[in-house]
Amino acid sequence: MTKRKNILFIAVDDLRPEINCFGKAKLHTPNLDKIASRGLLFNRAFCQVPVCGPSRISLLTGKRPTKPTGNRWGLGSPGNGDPTLPGYLKTHGFQTISIGKVYHINDDDEASWTRRYQDTFNEQAYTVHGYCAGYQLEENRIKLKNFGRQFRQGKADLDLPPICEAADAPDEAYPDGIIAQRAIEVLREFQGQEDPLFLALGFYRPHLPWAVPQKYWDLYDRDHVDLAGNPFLPQDAVGASNLGDFLHYGEEEIDRTYSDLGKYREDDFPLLSEEKQRECIHGYWASVSFTDAQIGKVLAELERLGQLDETVIVLWGDNGWHLGEHKLWSKTTSFEESTRIPMLVSAPGMTKGATCNALVELVDLYPTLCDLSGLNQPPHLEGLSLAPLLEDPQQEWKTGVFSTMHQGHAHTLRTDRYRLTRYSNVPTEGDLWHLRESASGQAFELFDLHKDPLENVNIARRPQNSALVEALDQMLTAGWEPIRDSVP
Repeated sequence: MTKRKNILFIAVDDLRPEINCFGKAKLHTPNLDKIASRGLLFNRAFCQVPVCGPSRISLLTGKRPTKPTGNRWGLGSPGNGDPTLPGYLKTHGFQTISIGKVYHINDDDEASWTRRYQDTFNEQAYTVHGYCAGYQLEENRIKLKNFGRQFRQGKADLDLPPICEAADAPDEAYPDGIIAQRAIEVLREFQGQEDPLFLALGFYRPHLPWAVPQKYWDLYDRDHVDLAGNPFLPQDAVGASNLGDFLHYGEEEIDRTYSDLGKYREDDFPLLSEEKQRECIHGYWASVSFTDAQIGKVLAELERLGQLDETVIVLWGDNGWHLGEHKLWSKTTSFEESTRIPMLVSAPGMTKGATCNALVELVDLYPTLCDLSGLNQPPHLEGLSLAPLLEDPQQEWKTGVFSTMHQGHAHTLRTDRYRLTRYSNVPTEGDLWHLRESASGQAFELFDLHKDPLENVNIARRPQNSALVEALDQMLTAGWEPIRDSVP
C-alpha cells in the first residue's frame, strides 16, 4: 500500500484575508503566497463561530455549534464520544503532533495527540486562556502580570501593557518563532519514518497584542496603510460588538474613547483618531508578516528535506477581525470582516495555484482530510469534503454557509448574494456585545452583497424585501443539512 501523505495543518489566530494572494497587494506575505501558488485558494471561506475557542472546536470535531453550553457553544468537550480530527488520524496510523495554539486551551483533547508541545502557553498563568503576549520589553513583561488580575478585579487602577510593541529582538524570542523552530525539529525527526505525520501548528499573531520584532514594522510606512473605507455603523442595522479583546490593554486613547461603550447610539458611537487607527493597522500588518516569515521557515525545511511533494498543506484562520470597519476593532460580530477567513489547501498532484469562489466552511476541513488520506469519513461529520473542488474549483457547490454568534442568539446565513442574520431573544446588555435597538423578540439584518459588499445598509425592513427575508429565514431555519445534501 502507498504511504499516505503527511499533513501540515496551520492555524493562524485572528487572520482575516489580509494577504497578498487574496488581493491585498500592500501586504508582504511571500510564504502564504507560496502555499497559494501550489494550492487552491478558497476566496469565500467562513468560520462557524467568530471566536477562537468554539471555532477551533467546531473544526477539529467536525461538528457545528448548536446552542450555548458553557464555553463550547453546544459542542461539549472535544470529541464528546466522537473522534476529533487528530484522534481519528491517530487511530489510522498517523503520528499526531501539536505545537502552539491549535485548540484554544492547551490541555484540550490530550488523548488525540502523540505529542503536544506546551511551552508557548506558559503565559496563561497570568492571562486568560489562549492568549500569548510575547512581549520583549521588560516594562511590558511586568505589566503583563496585571493582565489576568483585570478579569478578577476590574480594570481600574491596573497598569496594563500596550496593544503594540516593536522590539529589537530575534524571531526565536517570540512564541511564534519557537513554534517554527519546534516544527523544524519535528520534521527532521520524522523524516524517513514509515508512519505518516499530522503536524498541527497554531500561530498566535496577528492576535493581540501586536508585539513583533521591529524589522516587521519596518516593512510598512504607517502613512500609507489602508484605513477602513466604511468607518461608520451600518444604516438601520441591529447588533454591534463591544470590541472584546481590543479593550484588554493599557491604552489611554482606546480606554477614553470607549469608556461608555454600552451606552452609545448609532449617531454617537465613537471613532478612534486617525493616528491611533494607523498605529493599529500598522501593528496588524507587521504581525501578519511576522507570522508569514515563521511559516516560511517551516516551508523551507520541508523543501530542504524533499517533502513538499509528499505533504498536504492546509492553512486556515479561526475567525476574521475588524480593522475599523463599522468603527469596530475586534471579532464577535456577524459581519463579513468577522466571519470570512483565509483558507488555502495544497494537495500535491491535485492543486496548481487556482482560486475557488465556492462557499465553504471550516467544518469542511475534517472530511476533506479524510478523503485526501483515503479514509472513510466518520458518521458524525457535519461538513462537506472539499476534495471535488480541488479537482474542479468551478463546479456547483453549496448555496449557503452558516455562522453563529452572541452565545447562540445570532444566527447568520451567507449565500452568494445575501447575508441574513437573525437575532433572537437577545439581552440588551451583556459581556460580549450590545444591540443598538431592542430585539427582545426577533430582529433581522439583511445585506445585499452584490450591491453593498461592505454591508453598510440593512435592507431587512424594507417592505419590498419581506418575501426575501422570509425565504432566507426559512433557509436559515432548515439549516445546513439540506444544503449539504443537495450538492451533486
